[in-house]
Parts: sequence; C-alpha cells; structure tokens
Amino acid sequence: MDEFRLLGPLEVVLGGKAVPLAAAKPRALLTLLLLDRNRVVSTERLIDELWSDEPPARATKTLQVYVSQLRKTLGPDRLVTQPTGYVLRIETGELDLDRFEELTADARGKLQAGDAAGARDRLREAQQLWRGRSEVPSLEELRFAADEDLMYASLESGDAAETIPELERLVAEQPLRERPRELLMLALYRSGRQADALELFRSTRDLFVGELGIEPSAALRELEGAMLRQEPGLDVRARRTVAEAPRDRRRRNWALVAAVVLAVVVAAIATALVARDGDGAGTPTTRADPQLRSFVYTLENFLTQSHDGRVAVRRAITGALDCSLSPQVAAGQLDGVEQNRQSLLQQLAALHVPAGDAALQASDLLQRAIHASISADLIYRDWLRRRTTCNSGPQVPLAAARTSARATALKKRFLAAFDPLARRYDRRIWRADQF
Repeated sequence: MDEFRLLGPLEVVLGGKAVPLAAAKPRALLTLLLLDRNRVVSTERLIDELWSDEPPARATKTLQVYVSQLRKTLGPDRLVTQPTGYVLRIETGELDLDRFEELTADARGKLQAGDAAGARDRLREAQQLWRGRSEVPSLEELRFAADEDLMYASLESGDAAETIPELERLVAEQPLRERPRELLMLALYRSGRQADALELFRSTRDLFVGELGIEPSAALRELEGAMLRQEPGLDVRARRTVAEAPRDRRRRNWALVAAVVLAVVVAAIATALVARDGDGAGTPTTRADPQLRSFVYTLENFLTQSHDGRVAVRRAITGALDCSLSPQVAAGQLDGVEQNRQSLLQQLAALHVPAGDAALQASDLLQRAIHASISADLIYRDWLRRRTTCNSGPQVPLAAARTSARATALKKRFLAAFDPLARRYDRRIWRADQF
C-alpha cells in the first residue's frame, strides 16, 4: 500500500519504495494538499500559502509546473485538476495523520468512559507513528496534547513513578504550559515525594508571576491545597483538577459549535416561515433557499465570533506597546485567540457549502483570511516572547504588518463575495476591520 507521512519529515512511499522529494516548493505544495486531502484547494490559496505576499510574476504558471512535477512522482490519478484548484486523492490508511487522529480520538473516548489503561495503549500506539519533528507547526501542537493525554492516562493506570522522567521533559520543553506541571505534581505526590510536588508548585508560581504576571490556575492551587492537607480523596480530586484543562478547551470548542448549531436552527425556522408565508421582499424562490440561507446565517455567526478575537488581539498588542501588559502576558492572550481561531477554521472547513460560485468563493476566501490572521497573530506572539521587558513604543515586526495587510486584503475580497448574499437575507453588512 502507498504511504504518505506527515508525522515527522515529509515522506512518500509508493509500491514499497521511498520517493525522493528534494525541491522545497513541491514539498510545500504536497504538504498543503495532504493537509486538505480529498478536498479542493483553490489555486489562489495555494499561491498565497507558497509565496505569501510576494508571488512571482507568473505564479499560476509556476504552480502548474509544480503540479506537473508532483503528478510525475505520484502518478496521474492522484492529483486531480478542478475548475478552481486541485484535489489530492488519499485512500483510507494511506496517511499517517489520519491514523494518529483516529487513535487519539478513540483514546479520549476511553478516558471519558473511565478506561484509562485502554486510552494509554491507544495513545502509545499513536505516539509510535511519529518519526521526529514535523515540518507543520500545527501538527506539533497535536503531538504535544497527545503526549499530555498519554501521561494522564498512564497516571490513572497506576504508573506514577514511570511517568516522572517524561513529564520532566515536557515541562522543560514547554515551561509556561500548565498541564504538564499539574501532571508532574500529581506523579511526584503519588510516588511518595510530597515535598518535591509542593516545591514544584512554588517554583511554578514564581515563574508564572515573574514571567507572565499571573497566578497559577485555580485547579493547580486546589491541587496544592489538597496535598498540604493530605486529603484521603486526593486521587479523585486530582483526576478532576488535572482533567479541567482539556475540558476547558472542549468547552470553548463546543461553545463555538453550539453557536453554529443555534444559527443553523434559526435559519431553518426562518426558512420554514418563508416557505409558508413568503417574506414580502425579493423572489420567494431565491430567498427561501434553505441551504443558502443556512450558509449565510452560519457565516454571519462565524464573523461574530471572529470579531471577539479581533478585539482581543488589538487589546493585547496595544497593551504590549503602551506597557500596560508585559510582553509575556500579551503573548499568552494571543495564544488564547489563536486556539479559538483554529477551532473556527476547523468548523468552517467542515461546513457544507451550497452550490454556486458566490458561496464557494466566500467560503474559500474566509478560510484564507483566517489563515492569514492566524499567521499574523503568531508573528506578533513570537516577537513578544523574545522581549523580556517593555520599552514603550517599539516598532512592530515588518513581517507581521505585511501579513496583517494580506489578511485585510483577503477580508475585503471575502466581503465582496459575501455581502450580496447577506443583503439577500437582510443580514448585517460587515467591514474588514471588524473581524
């Protein structure tokens, strides 16, 4: 069976033989197509991703050359040309990322059902799929979250002492990440090292207050209190507090999902009313299209969610520039916005887009605008992390300004496609600086 591997350096194995992929741009193109496997990736988006805001004069022709090179490598039936872009066909079991996501989802289901040992085994299997550091930063975050879940499942399976070296590695690798510290505290305590567990809390508090200007979370403080009191129910309490971090992420994600579902329900009700009574404006046949109406309402909800993120980003960057926030606190706030935007992007990618050029174009441009906004946020975040003190009025990084400008241009193009649809259903008309 052919294999495509993203969990580490990009690799392709066809007919049992590794295929050389030396040139940087074709490798980057193949990575983009694998991340959006079995879906159309537009030519415009590929050009933006490959060359950012400095595409060559004949970018479309150059992209076609890269596509031709990949077809020669992968075979003519893998990479299919569509009217708006390209589709890379990947069968079940051919991509290691699919298997990784399947295993981690199964493991988290087992954790929720109380089967810690089963979850641990699934996560170990998922971990073995990795062959080193991935060329895709977002996949590294998936790996780190799975490592944390593996440590938690191992703890709940009774392997406290065995998890300590790996948890110490995770803490050293991501010192400002709280969940590995919670898990390490618990592992130390359950291994009979109460003094070391409490010392870890004290050093964590010093680090967070000194670097971020914030106290450790309520969950971490509660865990410390339980240890000081040597509560008989510490194991039960620790299971609850350690699990709060992933639950908080799920709550944020589910809150977004719930908002989308509500919008869809409202759209369905409105559609039913139009179908029954007509709405007195426009042509009933056009305005009562249930799929298009649902799509418009859902995108409007996405924009509302994105507006909140825009406000948070502006507040964080302004606070860093006027020294009302420390650089590390501002960077932490940008991290929170980025998590929500990633969730929004996943929901948008899974959204059913009705037939029609306007809807397809609006969906594609909004995804590209969110990608560009995330890229700008990450540039600002990394810039802030490199600063140790606040110097009022420092110049923002040029790369961030350029990426923000590209995001704004994409937003304007999105609105040009979306506004006529919004007006058709008497929805709000947005500006590019509002989301």
